[in-house]
Amino acid sequence: MTQADIIINRLCDLQGTNFEVTDVKVTEERIVWQVEHKSNAVFICPRCKAKLTHSHDNRWITIRDVPFGRKKCEWRVKRHRVLCTCSLNVIVEHMPFRSKHHFLTQRLVNLIEETLCSKMFTVADVARLFELDYGVVYKIDHEVLLRLIQTMQIPDPIHLSVDEKSFRKGHSYVTIVTDTDTKDVIWVSAGNKKESLDQFFIAIGPDRCAKILTVAKDLHQPYALSCQQYIPQATEVPDPFHVVQRLNRAIDESRKELSVGSFMPVSKRRVVSNMQWVLRYKKENMKEGHLESLEALSKINEPLYKAYLHKEVFYEFFEFKINQVQEAQNFLIQWCVDAFKIGLKALTDFAQYLTRHTQLLLNIVKTQRNSAISEGINRKISVIKGMAYGYRNLQYFMLKIMQRCGVLGSLWKPAFH
Repeated sequence: MTQADIIINRLCDLQGTNFEVTDVKVTEERIVWQVEHKSNAVFICPRCKAKLTHSHDNRWITIRDVPFGRKKCEWRVKRHRVLCTCSLNVIVEHMPFRSKHHFLTQRLVNLIEETLCSKMFTVADVARLFELDYGVVYKIDHEVLLRLIQTMQIPDPIHLSVDEKSFRKGHSYVTIVTDTDTKDVIWVSAGNKKESLDQFFIAIGPDRCAKILTVAKDLHQPYALSCQQYIPQATEVPDPFHVVQRLNRAIDESRKELSVGSFMPVSKRRVVSNMQWVLRYKKENMKEGHLESLEALSKINEPLYKAYLHKEVFYEFFEFKINQVQEAQNFLIQWCVDAFKIGLKALTDFAQYLTRHTQLLLNIVKTQRNSAISEGINRKISVIKGMAYGYRNLQYFMLKIMQRCGVLGSLWKPAFH
């Protein structure tokens, strides 16, 4: 073998195998490598790895390789089938350079896996990049994620954040557990019931559950029951985002109550009805036109105007420090009293909600923790869903969350066969 032959075989990663390059054809669009057995090579059974001196038959196949610049690379391989005593069936010989399930070289599969795991590319993007069928790239991505999840070790969490995310329309959800210290998703399970969160606590075991100090979440009852069973020592911290979301919903319900079922003149009810988005803004973020609308509301309906101002006051609760727990409690009590005086049913219901969960809400001040990281991850998941135009396979969707928002993608290593 000449020095040039050695370099060509090393370029194709064929050194140490039973195969060698026997010819190369170069055109404007592609490079075709012709690969055959060495003159003194044996045939290897893919199951028992036995070395056989004879083959049953052979045929030429074409497999795709890593592109060279803008040129496609293809291997035209003389593939043999062997008859081995381990199975007594005719099977295709072992070819270390070919992937198991596709007509691709293993190094091309490794490149595709690395691109999918380390870059923010969708399957459709990678399929277009390498000019491959979408289904082939999808299978490669799913296979590598399943391989990585089997070897992933769940870290020891101290502070958790738990939230749900819709999978598709029709109330299909997944439960997402995030380590707020590392800001990585460490668990995803199907559903938003107690059993969904139970799976995580069972997976990490009682010893690691005992180390958890805080868990930030919304006041979803199934999650609360799971935490009480497995991590009773952990401090439950309500999610400020969901509390404010509930408050905004109460203001909006009050607006609907006045614009639909009140005895105000139609012209005034129309003004109140058009205040939907204005009432959701913080006053500091309002533009001049919004301020004018708010001023008009103060003259048309004083209770709703007071409700909006009272909503603005509520944000002060999240500014209390650890040493101001008593002041924060007094603030909540006084806020609820003032809310009852306004007299709007939806706002009164929200005040009753605060009264029932006062001690849990005070944990926001005591721990100075929240689930803001979960809300940020939920937005990232929405971007991932939008880029892929949604997911049909729930298992694949959960794996993609672990890949893009957790540590799964960073665990990738090339697979060798």
